[in-house]
Formats: sequence, C-alpha cells, structure tokens
Amino acid sequence: MDSAQGTAKLYIWRNQLLFLGASRIAYRSHSVVSDKLLVSLDGVMTISPNTGKPISTRSVLLKAGTSFASLNLDTSAAVVAIYYLPPLSQDHAALESIMTRVSDNMSYAHPQEDLLVRRLLYIRDEGLHPSETRRMLRDLIIPPALAGVVFREFDPRIVTVIQSIRETVAENLSVQKFAAEVHLSASRLEKLFKEQIGVPITRYRLRYRVFVGVIHLALGESITNAALAAGFASSAHFSKSYSAIHGIAPSARFLKPPMLEVLMADEVLGSGVPVVNRAAPLRVI
Repeated sequence: MDSAQGTAKLYIWRNQLLFLGASRIAYRSHSVVSDKLLVSLDGVMTISPNTGKPISTRSVLLKAGTSFASLNLDTSAAVVAIYYLPPLSQDHAALESIMTRVSDNMSYAHPQEDLLVRRLLYIRDEGLHPSETRRMLRDLIIPPALAGVVFREFDPRIVTVIQSIRETVAENLSVQKFAAEVHLSASRLEKLFKEQIGVPITRYRLRYRVFVGVIHLALGESITNAALAAGFASSAHFSKSYSAIHGIAPSARFLKPPMLEVLMADEVLGSGVPVVNRAAPLRVI
C-alpha cells in the first residue's frame, strides 16, 4: 500500500526521531527535553526577540533544558517537521555553529534551509524507508566538514548512567542508585547530568520512557500496555507525560493511522529497547 501524500510521518531510529507534520498543530507550553531542529514544511515560524523586529524563518534550532513558552517562538502558522537530535552527540553544537544565534537556547536559518524543506517534503510524501531517509538527511543537516569535529566532551560517568536508564526503563530506580553505579553522590550526579545533557536526570528518564512507549504504540499495542511496558503507572500517566515532553496531547487519532504513519528502523527492534523482537522492519500504514 502506497503512502498517502501529505500524511504525517514519524520515523523512529535507535537514538532519535523525525516527525513530519501534515497540518498545523497547536503546541502547548512545555519543557524542551531534547535538542531539536524545527523546519517549517509550509508557512513560516516567527521569533519575537526581546529587542529588535520579529524574525520570520523556516528553520529553528532549540536547546534542551528551556521552556518552549519562554522562547518567544510562534509556530502556529507553520506545518512543522521536528528532527530530534541524538543525545550525547556533537550535532547541536555543530548546527549552532552554522546558524544565526538568537539566544543561548535558540538559533535560526539553517544554511541549506530551502533544500532541507524540499527534501523533507519528498520524504514525507513518498514515505521513504528509514535507512534511506537517514542517508538523505545526514550530510544535509550536518555538513560533512563538521562531522568529525569534537565541540564538547561528555563525561563517561554520564554516558554510563544514560545506558543504565535505557536498560532499566520499566524500573523505578532512584537517583541514588544511578549515582552509586558511577561512584558519585546523588546531588553531584544531578548537577553533572544537567550540565552535560541540559535537563535533570529524572526529566531525561521521563523522555526516554515516552520514547519507548511510542515504540510500543507503533507496534500496535494498546496505550495501556504501551504505558506499562515503558514504566508508567497508567495510560493517563503516559498521556500526561507525552504532553509534557512533546507539547501535544497523544490522542488515539494522532498516534494511529490514518492520522500518522510510523516507520521504524530495523535497528530499533534489536537495540535493547524492551519491545517484542520482530525480524522484519515495521511500517504502520
């Protein structure tokens, strides 16, 4: 079955997501919990700086750890694509170096903006396989000349804690437990984690649980089963957390066809994410 032109898409890889919108969505006030690049597929986004004239743009880079409401960013006139940058990567720093900075938390105007819009529209309307999508986007979003540049170092203890969070996503482990694993006090881990990742450790774990829950939903499970598999106490808890993380409510119509087509990379099902193992790549249509 061919993809319907204009149907919203959600691409899932092991460490990141790509959402390709097909209509305007009203984003609620929420905390940005992961670095992400917003691209308007139709219309423009407007930045209203504290000083100076409003800025119209089709691409905006947001940094984890800030409130969406505080950014003075209006996306209501745009159909938005959201490229969630992989954690523990150099991608945000690389993008920040080639875009125009508005504040410490926001930059705009990707140098390949027009081509990026055209390519994202093509990916959405053709419903390309995740592996082809990543290949088409990678060198366009991050220039090859910057691919090997190390802008910042990540503390190996934080890397270990993040891996532990992923391996124990359904368990309600304390911050003290994670801290003990890397021989830090809880307070020191909390401070170091926020410095390195931009958000508190509990917020990051919530984000990852939502990510796992979305995978389970994409596999066709009920919202209740998806919530429990991702470590949430109930479907209501999952829904509330989804809204807090993404700024939109996870209505049944939004997370299921025909409103959304989910395309999942082969690597996800063998990545240690606690989902049922399947041999073939998943494509929900």
